[in-house]
Amino acid sequence: MPLQRFKPVSGSCKLCSGEIELQIKGNATNPTECPKCGQEIESCVNLTSPQPKILRKPSTSEAKSAGFQVLKRIGKGEYEKQ
Repeated sequence: MPLQRFKPVSGSCKLCSGEIELQIKGNATNPTECPKCGQEIESCVNLTSPQPKILRKPSTSEAKSAGFQVLKRIGKGEYEKQ
């Protein structure tokens, strides 16, 4: 059963934090009321997963300690291990 996101039509709610996730069976219809607060709800159209924020580029030693293979570009299409 996949999870689907819903939000209250009237805006945010303190009980459901403005957005809820419900498990919906494949052949079931979408609910019209929030099970927590009873407000009318609608499905969220944009279901994007949160993207991690990369604040800085990791150093070569950090990348190696994390298990990545670090390569250095020496020419067009040519790389060597660092």
